[in-house]
Amino acid sequence: MLAGLSLGLVHPGALPAQDKLEALERIGIRRSEQEAQFFLKDSQSPFFAKGFNYIRLRAAEGASGGDHATFDADTKNTRASYDPERAEAMFSALSKAGYNTVRVFIIGRSSVNPGIAGDYDTTKAFHEPYMENVLDFLRRATRHRIRVFPAFGDGELPLNAYYRERLRGKGHNKNVNVLTEEGVAARVEHITSFLSTIKNREPVLLPTLLGLQCQNEAYLRADQWPFTEKSGVLKAANGKTYDLAKTEERQAMMEEGYRHYHERIVEAVKAIDAEMLVAEGVFVPRAVGMDPAQHAGLWPGKKGDERYPPTLTTLGKGRLDFLDVHFYRTRAKESVEDALRLNLGSTGFFTPEMAEMRKTKPVIVGEFGAFDFVEKTFEESVQSMVRVRDLALMERVNGMLYWTYDCFEQSRLHHAAANWTLFVEKMGNFEKKTGLNQSE
Repeated sequence: MLAGLSLGLVHPGALPAQDKLEALERIGIRRSEQEAQFFLKDSQSPFFAKGFNYIRLRAAEGASGGDHATFDADTKNTRASYDPERAEAMFSALSKAGYNTVRVFIIGRSSVNPGIAGDYDTTKAFHEPYMENVLDFLRRATRHRIRVFPAFGDGELPLNAYYRERLRGKGHNKNVNVLTEEGVAARVEHITSFLSTIKNREPVLLPTLLGLQCQNEAYLRADQWPFTEKSGVLKAANGKTYDLAKTEERQAMMEEGYRHYHERIVEAVKAIDAEMLVAEGVFVPRAVGMDPAQHAGLWPGKKGDERYPPTLTTLGKGRLDFLDVHFYRTRAKESVEDALRLNLGSTGFFTPEMAEMRKTKPVIVGEFGAFDFVEKTFEESVQSMVRVRDLALMERVNGMLYWTYDCFEQSRLHHAAANWTLFVEKMGNFEKKTGLNQSE
């Protein structure tokens, strides 16, 4: 049955809201002369985020793969995709194995999976039935004592007229969302409408959130406005004017633009919930053939992949509470050790500057996983991921979230549930066999 017939309908397997949910402890950040760490505010115990990305993909009929559909509800033109029973089974498996965090996408950017965008012409800030599914997911997580870490897509806005029709490029140019006042305001509204809904309807669920991630992986594009302009000046959302003919000013526009964008989001989020943490995710420059020194200024046509991610050191200078870096080995001839060193090195992870930032900002590996063109079998992938785990923990990261738990729709990766028993036996909860006895 389509949601347009009744906004009060919920998925047959959904849990009703209950007043007897026991809130989880709030998570804070404890600064240190070595590395900052998460801690549980009531017990004062350290907290290490360990778990998985939980992703559902759905493609158009007859196609494979697809885009995110984890919480999709009925719309006028599409059917629901949210599967509460599958989510419940996942939470049960994770809690029994000692994991404590699940990362999900809050997203709605395609006509096949409208997601939080709902119906293009009529939905306003968000699609109500979609949010009901999110709330159901959060209730289940709370009952299993598991945190949820929502990432707000890849910097786009929901695919509905409410957001898209008021921006240059109708929301398709992600640069606009970071560098223009209209774009920043729309992104702030998108993220805060989600948080306000949880606070207003079921505030007991707020501590279940590890934090809010502004987007899955931050980047701007050199082949889109304003970087396609090679002369002239632009006044960005931060009020500064940049000369587009100068490499250093183009680069500064990106870096300072991101810090302003994050400052606006952090201020708006903490005005709603002062204890809510705000993070950003990023892939490493090396993953897209980028050397930050050689590719400064986001000049179009300088490399095959026009995506330019900010470095961790760029993000760490701003108001964010913690950072999330993603790691994948994509070259079979390259050892895990070399891949980790080179990839993280390209984003400034090993610099003295980063060491200073880490005294106040935790860093998690919010995605790490194994491609089948690198590790041919699941058994090989687990061996490699054990090495990734151990190397990352030697660098004293504050959390690790595997990509993915069971997204078999994504066929080129090895997913933990393919052989859950073996995965848990070898990987533990990402802390075992490391000597780091941090709290769950």
